[in-house]
Amino acid sequence: MKLNPTAIPQGTRTFLFEEAAQRRALEQAIHGILRGRGFEEIDTPLLDYYESAAAGLSEDERNRIIRFSEAESGRPIALRNDITSQIARSAATHLAGRPLPLRLFYSGPVFRHARKGKGEQYVIDQAGLEIVGHAGPEADIEIILSVKAALEKAFPRGYALSLGHAGIINSFLQPVPAAHLDGIKTALARKDRYGLGMELEEAKVRGQQAERIVALTKLFGGKEVIDTARAVAAGDPAAMAALDNLAAIYEALASNGFGEKLSIDLGEMRGFGYYTGVIMELFSAAGAPIGNGGRYNNLVKRFGPDLPAVGFAFDIDTMVDALMRDGKDNLWKGADYLLLGASNNAAADALRAKGFSVIVPLAPLGLKEALPFAQKMNIAEILVPAGENGFKIITAATGVEAGRLES
Repeated sequence: MKLNPTAIPQGTRTFLFEEAAQRRALEQAIHGILRGRGFEEIDTPLLDYYESAAAGLSEDERNRIIRFSEAESGRPIALRNDITSQIARSAATHLAGRPLPLRLFYSGPVFRHARKGKGEQYVIDQAGLEIVGHAGPEADIEIILSVKAALEKAFPRGYALSLGHAGIINSFLQPVPAAHLDGIKTALARKDRYGLGMELEEAKVRGQQAERIVALTKLFGGKEVIDTARAVAAGDPAAMAALDNLAAIYEALASNGFGEKLSIDLGEMRGFGYYTGVIMELFSAAGAPIGNGGRYNNLVKRFGPDLPAVGFAFDIDTMVDALMRDGKDNLWKGADYLLLGASNNAAADALRAKGFSVIVPLAPLGLKEALPFAQKMNIAEILVPAGENGFKIITAATGVEAGRLES
């Protein structure tokens, strides 16, 4: 097969001027909010040993890891498929002497095999936050309030947050034989009651145990879901404790302005296998998933001390897509000014020193040619020399003089 030199691997993409500007603005806005709330930045490596990258993952998730062999040792190396596990390792090792809880944030790409027909990318750009070393709901609430603050700054387009709880799912699924767990979880994720019933029958899970699992497909909505779930979970201390935990988090968020943006889905199965408590799913106003997270109390101890943790990751690429579809703001511009006159580098530097971005053409350019160039490059104004001490300001969109700028 002849290689097309212009092709790039399926599941990858190039971000051009407008999208790149949106990505940068999103990341900077999120970082600014998190720094203001006391989170410290951490930058983890793009490569990892496979055994570390695979810690706590299901078989399906492990199959999505992109890996190769280390030349010298032959050990399998993975492209970073998840930053949270790296944060957990750093908390257990490099940061072990720091005061707890740790408040950490990060940004960067993760790499996963894209599954055919699902519109997935090989490379996913994330920005995330973690609190390590606090087991109470206060940490879960702080993570979600920080997410809300970041959204209000970086993504003021409307959103919805769905909460679940791994403790409820894990307790209800406890009677299921390990060999049947994946099939049952898949049916639950699809809310496929018929398929779920078939899977439960095959696993020989019947009676009240089966009824509780099937009920998970219907336990979604508002605050009333928690009361309905209490009736379903009666006699199950672990599930009841999980519901108490979820209720405390829900009440705190409801009193902090989430309102109708907040919902509950106790059958939520998305996310990595290491979640142990609250599960968070964030959606744009149009319903696109733009972030997820949860509590993962069993992950840090794989690398050392037994520390509880909770975190969240924004999907920057999906957020950019939503903003670009919205079309309200174009953050990209080629420059503030296009400065004509081949010998005007000193004048350009003077403007740059004042904080303006300036393009000086590399070859002499007349106003007639400059107008379409500036329009295509989203440069609002052209500066044309007018005597020794200044420039005429030409509006690029119309070609009309709009004033003077003294040099």
